[in-house]
Amino acid sequence: MKKKIYKAAIYLRLSKGDDDLDVIEKSESNSITNQRLIAQNYIDNHPDIRFVREYQDDGYTGMNFDRPGLKAMMEDIDAGLIDCIIVKDLSRFGRERIEAGTYLLKTFKEKKVRFISINDCYDSLTASSSETHIILPIKALTNDNYSRDISMKVRSSKAAKIKKGDYIGGLCPYGYKKNPDNKNALIIDEDAAEIVKEIFEKKIKGMSAYAIAEELTKEGVETPSEYKKRTIGVNSGYKRAVNGRWHARTVLNILRNESYTGTLIQGKTEKVSYKVNKVITKPEEEWVKTYNAMEPIVSRMDFNTVQRLLERDTICAPGSDISYIYSGLLFCGDCGSPMIRKIYKGKRGDKIYYQCSSYKKNSGCSNHRIADEDLEKIVWQHLTRMLSEYSDYKRVKRKLDVAEINFDEALAHDKKIADLSREKVYYDSLIRRLDVDKMDGLLDEEQFFEYKEIYEREQDRLSKAIESQKKIISMVYEEGINAGEKLDLLRQGLKIGKVERALIVTFIDKINVFDDNNIEILFRYQSVGEKMKELDRLSEEMIAAIDRKEA
Repeated sequence: MKKKIYKAAIYLRLSKGDDDLDVIEKSESNSITNQRLIAQNYIDNHPDIRFVREYQDDGYTGMNFDRPGLKAMMEDIDAGLIDCIIVKDLSRFGRERIEAGTYLLKTFKEKKVRFISINDCYDSLTASSSETHIILPIKALTNDNYSRDISMKVRSSKAAKIKKGDYIGGLCPYGYKKNPDNKNALIIDEDAAEIVKEIFEKKIKGMSAYAIAEELTKEGVETPSEYKKRTIGVNSGYKRAVNGRWHARTVLNILRNESYTGTLIQGKTEKVSYKVNKVITKPEEEWVKTYNAMEPIVSRMDFNTVQRLLERDTICAPGSDISYIYSGLLFCGDCGSPMIRKIYKGKRGDKIYYQCSSYKKNSGCSNHRIADEDLEKIVWQHLTRMLSEYSDYKRVKRKLDVAEINFDEALAHDKKIADLSREKVYYDSLIRRLDVDKMDGLLDEEQFFEYKEIYEREQDRLSKAIESQKKIISMVYEEGINAGEKLDLLRQGLKIGKVERALIVTFIDKINVFDDNNIEILFRYQSVGEKMKELDRLSEEMIAAIDRKEA
């Protein structure tokens, strides 16, 4: 009887995680080459096997069977071109236990395909029942566990690097590049950073994202995707430009990116499982942020200003790309609706008024309004008063440096934080006391949980208040010089009788106009100004103490 000659396919696979690529740039890896040599040597020594075709998946994980090479091989099996598969070892075919088992114990058996794993000394043609149904599943389980362990180690290593503040991403945010001396650190990419600064400046001046995109396109500025392609030869995560056009979405992504304040943001996504090649976005509270990880491109003050403007409806003047000076800042003090700008034509010329928008919609609010010139005078008065009340940022910063008061020392001496901390300790003791009162029978189950919920709610409120105070002090240190410079610009503007929108939106959070023509102006940095006064006093005390000691 004539011996059957099997039509063999050599299947080769190497995942990205195997990390043994050829040092010389080739289309394949050394590992692929070695797998091929082993398989060809096996065929040369088995006259009942004839080599037909090779299939490979270079750069594909063994946990996923949706691979082009494997698919092509299965199609040729169905076409009758292949009836034998040869692999170096079982892990090259696949590492996922269940699906690998389905192929080996069911699919190949049904299709009458001989399967040979050389290093595992397995040949389905000669294998015993114990080899097929016991040893093979154990090997598949071992490969599955190996993949799980590798996945856990990789995740753990990445988490440690992220916690340390190392950058582990592939592509950098537009405006930054990897430090040539340290691949885990980012430095400013000057050319792109200038465009980022320009985008923030335009937004603060009152331009919409669409208008900014149109202007950048007219100026011939390269889009982030084009810039990345030209400078590092890869496609970025930004939307591909058509004919070099900027998109409003690209501009908005830049304006919302906190990375430009020098904050490294990582851990935004994670894989569902080592078995599933699917990535999900994690909630923002789970992102890992490392502050001051790199040099900022825009100040925290300007970034926060832009975030406020993005949340509000800012309307541009007709025929202009710039918003009205009070757009997004002016609200009805009675109903909270935005005030709308109206032009009334008269014999003596046009007059501009701001009127409650809900009155127009017949929602019940009164038809109160304020003239533009009256509003301007009031805003000027409040800004002038604010300048006189606020401490001089740069002067206080110099005094803090002289007194050698750092951020931690300021926290330790802060009266507000100390008061809040004492109150929090009080509620901590109340919660501890609840357990004792319950054991003593002074509280029943319902009372216990009712009081506990009240006390824990207060604890949470106090914790947030303490963090808020810490952030204010942090802002004094981070933004002291920047705020001082902007205050100087504001002084100059008031002296010449002109203040630009950029400065108004920096310092004013909201302007409320009431029915009786009373105006309430809420300043953004009122709490910072008050904190500066406290730090000014603290620095005076410490300098005086130093002088006494030296005397």
